[in-house]
Parts: sequence; structure tokens; C-alpha cells
Amino acid sequence: MSFSDNLQVLRKRNNLTQEQLAEQLEVSRQAVSKWESGQSYPEMEKLLIICDMFHCDMDSLVKGDMTLEDQADAAGYDRFMNSFSHRITACVTLILAAVTLMAFLDGIVHEDILAIFLIAVVGVSVAVMIVTGISMEAFEKKYPHIQDFYSEEERSVFTRRLGIAIAFAVCLILFGICVNIALDSINIPLKEQFSGGFFLLCVTIAVGMFVYFGIQKEKYEVEEYNKRHDGSREKGETIVGKACGVIMLLATALFLYLGLAWDMFRIAWIVYPISGILCAVVAVIWGDKK
Repeated sequence: MSFSDNLQVLRKRNNLTQEQLAEQLEVSRQAVSKWESGQSYPEMEKLLIICDMFHCDMDSLVKGDMTLEDQADAAGYDRFMNSFSHRITACVTLILAAVTLMAFLDGIVHEDILAIFLIAVVGVSVAVMIVTGISMEAFEKKYPHIQDFYSEEERSVFTRRLGIAIAFAVCLILFGICVNIALDSINIPLKEQFSGGFFLLCVTIAVGMFVYFGIQKEKYEVEEYNKRHDGSREKGETIVGKACGVIMLLATALFLYLGLAWDMFRIAWIVYPISGILCAVVAVIWGDKK
């Protein structure tokens, strides 16, 4: 493709009119029209500005084929985000699974052994999440702009899967609550361990689904990914992310303190759903602020 064709593709891809593009380049609309019709050619300074504006290199702009970028994932974004979602989901689920196992084994296995097991699991999971976070930062630095290559059909399929997953996860938590209520009227051995452990098992599966599909949903929001690097991301989103991170770290610290210092592992898990509610409140208060 020629420069004129590529310029048209880039302009339309970014929903710009010839007038809007001309205004950003500080030229006349007629100049942009002549560029796109192949009647004239911009000077080098304008070419560099166009490359910076549309996040492309000079070779691709002048003699490449910009239409191919709509169909390819040159940066490996999809593969990276899938790996990222798998690792983060595994770490979060592993921590909750360790707490669930402790609930089932409470009174059966010595508390010190359970405490050491939990600390080891949390340590390994946090280490993996730190490494994963660093790899995400490196990826974003290397690829500050990703061309949106997902089709509407792909987004539509995922949206249906997302709805089913959320409904199933919510129903699973409600089912766990119902089982706990039903067990209150039944006298069986180790009833407390089983009821508490079963509920935590339901929560573990549900939270894992929430985390995985939440990250997958973010994967399809390529425009939001690009906003994080062009300065147009809302300030409120940054506040929410940092606040929720701090809340969950404090929740984990409180959980370990209550369990190890006061032997309250059986009820200390309540800090996690409370933390989730606090994160939701933070999102409501600051999520729309710019």
C-alpha cells in the first residue's frame, strides 16, 4: 500500500475527519486531502508527527500495509494476557484454597503445621504475583500501544461467557450459604469444619472465576490499555486500583495476625468478603472521578 492509502486507514481507524487530522497537524484540510489522494507528500517533520500520533514506524507508514495490522497480533498481546490471567488467578485461588483446607483440617491437624503451610503458600503466591506484575510492566513499556485486532464476534462470544460465569459464581456462593444453613439443623461429626470448609470452597471457586473473567474482560478493552500510556486514563481508575491493592494487603495481614496471634483462623476469613465490599465502595466513590 502507498502512504496515501495508509494515512486514510489510520485516520479512519482513529475516527478522525480530515479536518480534525489537519487541525492536529497544524495544516489545512486541503493538504490532508491531497496527501490521501496522492497528489502531494508531507514534509519529514509532519511524517514524524504522524508516526508518533498513530504509534507506527516510518517504514510501515510509507510503504507498509496498515490493513494487515487489524488482523494480526504482532505484539503477542492475547497470548501474554491469557498467561497473565492464568497466573494471577492461580495465585489468588491457591491462597484461598489453602485457607479452605485449613478450615477442613481444623482440629485434626496441629495448628502450627497449618500455619506454616498457609505462610508458605502465601509466600510463594505473592512472589509469583510480584514477578507477574513486573512482567506486565515490562510488556507495557515495550508495547505502549496495541492495535485492536479483536472482532465483534469474539467480543460477543466472550460477553456471553462472562455473563454465564458471573451468574454461576454468584449461585455457587448462595449454594454454599444454603448448605451452611441446612447443616445447622443436622447433628453430624465435625459439622463446623465441614460447613465452614464447604462454604470457603464455594467462595474459592467463585473468586477464582471472578478474577479470571475480570482480567479477561480487561484484555478485550484494548482502548483502555492504550489510554494508560497516552495520559488520558482517568485518575479515578488509578486511585481505585491502588486503594484496592492496599485494602487486600491489609486484609491478608489482618487474617494472618488474627489466626497466628489469637487462634481465630476459623472466623478470620471474614476479612476477605469485607475487603471486597470496601473495594466496591472505593470504586463507587472514586471510580468516576477524573
